Order: sequence, then C-alpha cells, then structure tokens
Amino acid sequence: MHGDWTAHWWRGATPGELERVTTVGSTVEHLHSSGSAAELRRPLRDDFRFPGSHPVLRLQNPEACEMFKREKNTGVFQKPLGLIIPHRYCKFHFNTLRGCERSQCKFVHVPEQGNEKVCMDVFKKYISINELCLLRRAVTIFIEYYRKFPPGVHFDLQVLNDLLISLLKHCLLKETFQVLNLSIMIKMLPSLKILLKIFEHVATMKLRNAVPAVIDLLCKLVEAGMMLDPEHFNYIVRLLCQVQASKQEITAVLEIKSRFQMKQLKKNWTCDLDLALNEIEHCKEKGDWTKLGKLYINIKMGCEKFADFQRFCACVAETLIKDYEEERPGVPFCEFAETVGKDPQNSEVDKTLLGRIGISAVYLYHKLAQWAKGRKVLDKLYELKIRFTSLKGLIGPEKLAPRCQIVNVAAEIFLKSGSLDGAIWVLRESEWVINTPLWPCDRLDVLTRHNLLCTIAHEMLAKSLYRQAFEILQNLPGFQNSQETVEVSQYSLLFNKLLDACIESHSLGISSSVAEFMIAKGVPVEFSSLRRLITSLGRSCLWLKARTHYKSAVSLGCYPPLEGNLYRKLLLIPSYLSEIEMLLAIEIFLVSNASSIQSPGTSTQVLQIVLKRCDEDKPRSKDYQAAVERLTMAARISDPKLLIKHMTVNVNDEQVYSLEHCSALKWLKENMKWAGKVWLFSNHASVVKA
Repeated sequence: MHGDWTAHWWRGATPGELERVTTVGSTVEHLHSSGSAAELRRPLRDDFRFPGSHPVLRLQNPEACEMFKREKNTGVFQKPLGLIIPHRYCKFHFNTLRGCERSQCKFVHVPEQGNEKVCMDVFKKYISINELCLLRRAVTIFIEYYRKFPPGVHFDLQVLNDLLISLLKHCLLKETFQVLNLSIMIKMLPSLKILLKIFEHVATMKLRNAVPAVIDLLCKLVEAGMMLDPEHFNYIVRLLCQVQASKQEITAVLEIKSRFQMKQLKKNWTCDLDLALNEIEHCKEKGDWTKLGKLYINIKMGCEKFADFQRFCACVAETLIKDYEEERPGVPFCEFAETVGKDPQNSEVDKTLLGRIGISAVYLYHKLAQWAKGRKVLDKLYELKIRFTSLKGLIGPEKLAPRCQIVNVAAEIFLKSGSLDGAIWVLRESEWVINTPLWPCDRLDVLTRHNLLCTIAHEMLAKSLYRQAFEILQNLPGFQNSQETVEVSQYSLLFNKLLDACIESHSLGISSSVAEFMIAKGVPVEFSSLRRLITSLGRSCLWLKARTHYKSAVSLGCYPPLEGNLYRKLLLIPSYLSEIEMLLAIEIFLVSNASSIQSPGTSTQVLQIVLKRCDEDKPRSKDYQAAVERLTMAARISDPKLLIKHMTVNVNDEQVYSLEHCSALKWLKENMKWAGKVWLFSNHASVVKA
C-alpha cells in the first residue's frame, strides 16, 4: 500500500494550498442545499496556526471532580466511557455519551498543547463505541486541536484511518472531508485505501453533486505526495463513470494521472533507501558529519514513506553514537545537528528527531563518563531550542526510559562537567518532575534524583547560594506528590543546615521561608535555630514574621505551653529567652488577660512576672543577671513601653516583678486590634492577614 507518508510531509503550506484545502469542506457542506456547480466551488477560508511552544502538563487537582459531584446531586449523572482525562478537562464532554450540556462550562473542551496523547486515546475510544454522536464529537476535537497545534510524537496514522472509515460507514461525508482537509494541511496523509473508499461511497450512493469535491481531494492528495499506481487511477475513472461524471471531470482525473507519472520519472536518487544507507557508511568512514547532515536534509525532502525515513534516522543515530573514541576532539552529533538546524525548512518534526538522536548520544557519553562530550551535546540541543526533557531516545534502552531518568542523566552530565547552572536549568525545564501518573518511574530513578539534588544543594550551600539551595530542597522526592513514598523527616539535617546558614548570613527572608516550609511539610526543625530566627526577626523589626514563628514554635513545644500562662495573673518567663522572646511572651500574657486589665476597678490587681531560673543559671549568677537585663530591655522596646517594677525574690531565688497597670492598659488600647488576631486565633491565616 502506498501513500502513508509523502515526499513533502514536513513543508509549510502556501497560502494557495490553504485556500484549496478548505474548498472541499465548503463544497460538501453545501451539497444538500444546492446543486449549482458554481456554488459548489465556493471556498471557505479557515485560519490554521501552529504555535511552536510546548508546555508541560499539570498535575491532578481534586477540583476537577467538582462538576461530576454537582451533576450527580441533580440526578442526571451520566455513565463514564472509561477514559482517563486530565484534571482540568470536562469529564462530561470527553467521557460521556451525551456530552456536556452546560451553556457555559469552565472546564476544557479541546485538548491543550502537548496533550496529543489524550486526543488519540479519545479517538480510539469513540471509534470503538461507534456511536454517531461520538464520531461527530471526534471530528470536532480533531479539527479544533490540529488547527492550533502541529502533530507530534503521539500522532497515530492508524487512528486517523480508523476514524475516516467509521465516518464513511455512517455516511458522514461532510465530516470525512473536514478531517481530510486538515490532515492534508498538517502533512499527515491517510492510507490510499481511504481515498478509494470515498470514491466507492460516492459511486454507490450516486452522489453526483460530490464528484467535483472528490476530484479536488484527489488532486490535493497527489500533490501532497500520496502514491497511486496506474490501476488505481483507472479504478477511480470507472467509479466516476458509474456516477455519470462529465467528460471534463474524467479528463481532470486523467490529467492528474499524467502529472503524477511524470513526477515519478524525475524521482531523485535520494528516495532510494539502499543508496542512502550506503552514503551513511561513506560519511562515517570519512568522519564527515556535515555531509551526513546534508544527506539527512535531502532524504527528508525525497523519501516517500515515513517508515523508511525512520529507518534512515535510526541508522544515522547508530552511526553518530558509535564514533565515541576519546582521542577524537569533535562530537559527531554537534556537527550533524548544526547542519540540519540551518535548513530553512527545519520543522518541529525535525527538532523532535534531532532531540531523540541527541538523547541517545547523551546516554552513551554518560555511560562512558565522557562528561565534556555529553555537555556539548546538551549545549547544542539548548542552542537549537529543542525541549529534549519531554522526549525519549531514538534507539537503545533510552527509547523506553522514563522522563525522570532522562532528566537525571542530563543533570548529572552538567554537574560532572562543572555547570551547576546547567544542572538546575534541566531540572527547571522538566518542572522537577519525578514520579507522576503521567510520567511514572521506578524506585532507582527516585533514589538517583534524591542523591543528585542533595549533591547540588551541598554545592549551593558551599557557595552561599541560599535561595537556589532552598529551591533544590523543596523539590526533593516526597514533597511533590503522593506517588513518592519517601519519609521527609530524613531531610532534617540538610534543611537545618540551610536554615542556620541563612540566619548566620542575616538572610532573614530566606530563613523565614525555610522555617515555614519545614513546619508545613513536617520536617523536624532545630529549636535553637528557630529561636535564633525569631530573635533576629524581632531585632530587625520584622515583628509580623517573628510573631508567626513564635506561635509555631510554641505549638511545636519549643517554649512552655501557652496554657500555663493564659487567663492567670502570673507569667513565668524562662531566663534563657532573648529580649525578643520575652516581649512576645509578655504580649500573649497581656492579650490573654485583656478583659481583666480593661475592666473598671481592676487597677488594684497585680500582674506578676517571675524570671525563672534554669539549671545552668544556678552556679553562674552572671547568666541570670544578664537575663534580668534582657527582661528590662524587653519592656523598654515594647511600643508603647511597658513598666515593670521589682517586687521581691521568691524561695527559689528568682526575681519577681509587677507589670504596671496603666502601661498595660495603654498597650492594649493601642495594639489590641491586631494583637487579638495574632495571639487569640489558632488559625495561621489570621496571623498572616494581621
């Protein structure tokens, strides 16, 4: 069978081709409303655009189930078709027979760029069910997706053929032409069998008005590269005679046949795969990788079948990665890719093939520990703007490698060749993907990613790059999703080392973010580091952050529990606290007793503060005396200032003070609005808003 792929499948369409492609769809759509030949040829212009960017898929979100729950409550729940649909996609539109019946739906009805596999899965399911409404929906999805985005690695020609056959079986000729028009535009031609079946359908159903449209379709398919034998043209002519086609229409088909045969006579030698493979060997012997690049360009312009072209590319990949001797200074892939990249007709398909060949080369150099050569391959892929982190290798084990593994290999090559920035770039480019339902990997890949990130984090810490180190640590296995069953408490030492370094360098913004992340994710934090952070924040007048972390520290058990000081007239302050910590403890004491302090007639009540001795204070009176001075300073730095008076020394040789009522009342009057939210509400969101 001929015509699965064409000599021009990667070329961009001219404006004239755009107009001709849409003519057939417009003609067939008008068949039932008019029999006029002039009206049949009226074109319908569409705008076909192919953006070049390829975003990465997002992860699942439970919000995507919201519409199912809402419809179920109203009693009109539809039985799913069994498709696995990404979270932001409309489950009713894609996964039910009746489809989405909302006038306005906030969920996606057309697959997004990069989700071509979803398209293919939907088409296969709809074809297998073989319901009229689903086939029409498949046509709509096909047209709306491929009008915007070019076909990628997941495009399946067999699915296209099956869809067209199903449409013909249901006599959906208009939809058949719509799909064919667009498939020609995107250089994805159906099998010759489909074309013949269309002519058979027109002849069997006696659709005389459809004859101009099918002849125009034949012309476009032949121009696009579909291969027909002379007997195929003769068979088409016989079918047209059955439907009583005019003499001019028969002549048009015979002219197409004549032009096609002339084109075959001028076929270039590069279409001969055996000659091309021999030429690859010649390039290898000479080490002429630039010539190999030119051969690639010639072959892609003249090869008839994509299967042959894939075989050619596999031979190119094997040749490029076999020439890996250390003593040779050059990197064959780079010279080859440089030549191919300069081709003015270089397309996204070319970039994909180059990326897959490049991944195979990267794997080879990683296996041989030739870090410099691997780095050159990665640099060339970056220069050519090839997003290789979402591709797989073309040959060898890397053909089935998970995405996590490919990213690990590339990042390690950058790291071993001395480029921290390159390693981080690869990780960011892949959005730090490890193990997800869309990109599954095994435990060894997860362990490799863990070791790789820890190594990078240590190097970042050594260079005092704290923000980058924090970014690395946030993406360790166990933090991204539930697919990674990793105990995050093992990261405590590394996180605390980063926290200490940030506090030491007075990087309080990063320090605060690190502490918040650790507490939120359940990574054990050193109490001494947390206390130093709180003190540093207060001394830098960052009171909102200081109070937030103090409240978290209390809940973690870093300080005596709040319950012991709430709603009592006695505050126990450990002597080891800094003046900032003492002031925050006094603030809680004031807020918890606010109603008592502000009630009329309570000025005679005494609020007492006891400076508790610690075990280390007993033999060293200087430490305790320093604590007395810190308590005095805490009262002084309060806004407004608080007045404390020495009352007595208790039986434990501890200083007892009284908090002057007027100063406490004034403090509450000026601060109660925010202090009540901070210290009386357990919800941390309230703290942030304050």
